[in-house]
Amino acid sequence: MNSQHVDKLECPVTLFLCDGMVREGSLFLPPASASHGEAQTPLDLANEPTPFFAFCKTDGSFSLVNKATVSHLRFRPEPVPPAPGPSREVRMVFPGGEVLQGTLAGEKGRLEEIFSVRRGFFLLDCGAAHYLVNSRLICEINPL
Repeated sequence: MNSQHVDKLECPVTLFLCDGMVREGSLFLPPASASHGEAQTPLDLANEPTPFFAFCKTDGSFSLVNKATVSHLRFRPEPVPPAPGPSREVRMVFPGGEVLQGTLAGEKGRLEEIFSVRRGFFLLDCGAAHYLVNSRLICEINPL
């Protein structure tokens, strides 16, 4: 290993792009986030100010993916401490008609208030999987 090499943690994901394409592969996350010093999470990576992230497809090829084209990203849940505040069940519709239903944790206020100020990606807990949702690519959101 040379002094420029940094070991990264592989995180298998499924990308759902705004054109309806679906990509299977992995993100590679550094062991320490620049913002909090702990292992970087997919949410940290998605909300970094850089417009692209590196993605390794299941065939082993690498590409840079424009974050603005990702409507949502699925990954296996990791143990996360419960967010303070209320949880709310929601249903979201994306371009092309795909629907996600899950829980937003720690959100106060009406959905209109929450999403009028939200930027970037946020976590949606769908039980067996977690999704990072691009708030700019939601067509409709309904409380359940």
